[in-house]
Parts: sequence; structure tokens; C-alpha cells
Amino acid sequence: MTPITFTWTPGWAGSADCTINDGRSEGSAHASYISNAPEDLLNAVTRVVLGARMVKAQFEGEPSAHRWVFHRYGDFVDIDLLLLEDGQRPDSEGQVIWESHRQGVDAIARAVIDGFDRVAQDLGEEAYRKRWLSPFPRTDLEDLRTAWRDTFPLTMPSHERRLG
Repeated sequence: MTPITFTWTPGWAGSADCTINDGRSEGSAHASYISNAPEDLLNAVTRVVLGARMVKAQFEGEPSAHRWVFHRYGDFVDIDLLLLEDGQRPDSEGQVIWESHRQGVDAIARAVIDGFDRVAQDLGEEAYRKRWLSPFPRTDLEDLRTAWRDTFPLTMPSHERRLG
């Protein structure tokens, strides 16, 4: 199985783009600083890791919105990425612009953690703040990392188990 990948790319003036790829297709979403998009996504994935069966996260994009909908069943999760003209609209009025089925919860958590780790490493937290106009979501990232390590300790490389 091709590993799922996730990237978060802060632009300038409080915008960011992200992509997610499951090896079959790629989805992308735009976010504006008017919402807590990175924190909302990290918190949603944390809740999925901790066992929540259905979780949503939303990116406001001025004027549209992207909504992530996660449906967990056992150790797997289905993901729908919706585009909505208005973030107040129900899911049923959104257009599914990307979907992925039967992804491992572990794989989704690992991809999102890796994506934000790359931003911190490549861009740095200060440059991130200047671009996104808010601090790097360190606390939310570490909450996800802790939940992932506690829930999936045997799936981590041995050097990461020793770090926790």
C-alpha cells in the first residue's frame, strides 16, 4: 500500500494550502487565517486517533470553505474533503473534491504529524508565524503525537519510541 502523504504550505498574509495524497488521488484545500485551520485539523485527527467515530475540521478560505469529514471504523478511517460556498452550509451542500477509503488511522496520524514536522524543520516556527500570522500549532501537534504514540506504540520506528 502506498503511504498517505500530507503537506501544509503557509503562503503569505495568512493563507496556506495543503495537499493530501493516498497514492490513488490527491486532494487540496486552501485556508485563511480567519479560522484556526491547522489547529482544527490537528485536533480532529487527534480525536480520530483517540477513537471518535466521526469528526470534522473546517478551513475557511474567503469566500469558500473546505471541510474535512473523518469516519472511523475500527482501525480504519474514510475521509471526505468537501468544498462549500459558505462554511455555514451543511455537508450535504458541499462538493466532494477528494475522498479516500479504508486508510489506517495510524497512517493518517503519521502523515499529518510528518507534514507539520516538515514545516517546522524546513521553514521554522518564526517564519511560519510571519506567514500564517499566528504561532505554529506546537501544542496541538504534540497532543496528536502523544495520542498517536500512546495508541499505536508498536507501529513507530524504534528510535521514535525511545524519544517519548
